[in-house]
Amino acid sequence: MLAFLAFCFVARVVYGCTSCSTELNATLKDLMLCKSHLVVGLSVSVVKSDKVLFVGGYSNDNTSVTGDTVFQIASLTKAFASTLLVKLIEEKTEYSLDTKIKTILRNDQIFNDSLRSEFTTVRDLLSHRTGIPQNNRIRLDNNLTRSNLIHRLKYLKAEKEFRGSYIYSSLLYGLVTHLTEIIGGDTWENLVSKFIFEPLGMTSSTFVTTANPEKINLAQGYMDFYGELLPFPFELSKYYGELCGSGCILTTAVDMTKWMTFYLNGGKLPDGKRLISEKAFKEITTASNTVPNDMYTYKYYAKPEVPVTNSITGYALAWRSGFYRGNRMFIHGGSTYGYRAMLSWYPDADLGIFTVLTGNDPNYFIRQILHNYIYDIYTNQTPYLNSTTVCSYPQPWFDYTPRTKPNVTKSRDMLRHKKDYFGNYYNPAYGNIQVKDHEDVNKLTLIYGVSTFVLYPKETKDEFYGDSVGSTRYIFNFNTFRFDIECDNPYLEIPTFESKSPPVFQKSRDNANRALTINHSGFDQLTFLVVLYAVAQARTF
Repeated sequence: MLAFLAFCFVARVVYGCTSCSTELNATLKDLMLCKSHLVVGLSVSVVKSDKVLFVGGYSNDNTSVTGDTVFQIASLTKAFASTLLVKLIEEKTEYSLDTKIKTILRNDQIFNDSLRSEFTTVRDLLSHRTGIPQNNRIRLDNNLTRSNLIHRLKYLKAEKEFRGSYIYSSLLYGLVTHLTEIIGGDTWENLVSKFIFEPLGMTSSTFVTTANPEKINLAQGYMDFYGELLPFPFELSKYYGELCGSGCILTTAVDMTKWMTFYLNGGKLPDGKRLISEKAFKEITTASNTVPNDMYTYKYYAKPEVPVTNSITGYALAWRSGFYRGNRMFIHGGSTYGYRAMLSWYPDADLGIFTVLTGNDPNYFIRQILHNYIYDIYTNQTPYLNSTTVCSYPQPWFDYTPRTKPNVTKSRDMLRHKKDYFGNYYNPAYGNIQVKDHEDVNKLTLIYGVSTFVLYPKETKDEFYGDSVGSTRYIFNFNTFRFDIECDNPYLEIPTFESKSPPVFQKSRDNANRALTINHSGFDQLTFLVVLYAVAQARTF
């Protein structure tokens, strides 16, 4: 277990309510102490009425965290992606948010069905209206690129209704990234730097895909492995961030004050000039989708169970929209391996709040309550939270049991010869998997992209637990891998890669290494469809 040696903090009151910032600083210090089992580093910034009210950095180890420390902000990147794409579409093309994707890509077979291939628009992608499950584990494939993603999407089945559902998809923001590069004629990173970072003066902001961690003031990311905080390798973040527009930005609390002020000013620069048009700003901040009532806010942050309600009802273009204490709120969280972030801004209160941490924050128990607390103290509300309840949340209002490490038997014997599983398995969306021998007699080794798993037999024949090892150690554990070796077309199914529509990997007949290619023979595609049909039939019994 990581041993934390010291507690450090750097906070500064920049303008405004000194007592508010003093109170906030004291609460954040208390929070870092009581949440030391979850959080290593924390950075916070607050803006109001064009003024920076507070910037603070806190650390539970022997490193210094300030407002200038760089963190990965995960899905807060999506608002940069939507802002950039809307700006480029308006200024450089004859397209609109309701232009069909097939028109921009000149491709009639983008998705798994003709309905989505024919009618999906830019707005559908930005507001998560396609109904296609997340399939995030595809991002572990080191052959995945922004350009070849488009050739994989046609193999991902939709789970819910087109334009009648909300399924959050970071993968499809990879398609947004690709569209932006086509329209902008440059890499997504260069376009964001040119059209957003530079005009706003976000001089410390960069990208996980291009940054040298040795040359920036980067906060080390940490994973929570059942109560043990472990460092997350930056190189793995690079692979996982390849699609970029879904979550690749690295930035600081200071730089995010400029981003929040830009939004609070309706899309204007500090000198009053517009970075995006009034029409574009309205498009980005108008809800295009509804959010289901199973969001975390309905369970842990709503009356009558707690004193004040966070209401999130809509999804605009990379902003969730709703209300807090009757005032309009735009909010988005970001969660990736090693980092947790949140940004909220309240146009009626002219207030913006940014928090980012290294470690874990289940159910937003740290980020959401901090945003509620900060809103209250800077708008002269009586906070329903204090140093005690910030530490105890969701108690005293809810009981909450943290997840516990499963008790998995790793010594079972296999119920068939292990060589029967050896070989290469292929899925046209996910790519290749290799299953090979492990030094222990009752285990297998499975390799998928940058991840390696050790498989342990379950009680059920041909089913295995999978623990990740190597660079992905402690990240993907207790996954389920299910083989069917006895059918005419043997396959591997991995429910924990995508529970709503588990990917099926067909076993190569000759066990030869199959390089990931975009154009597959008609025979291969037909065989894959036969396998999918067999799996579907098996699931009905």
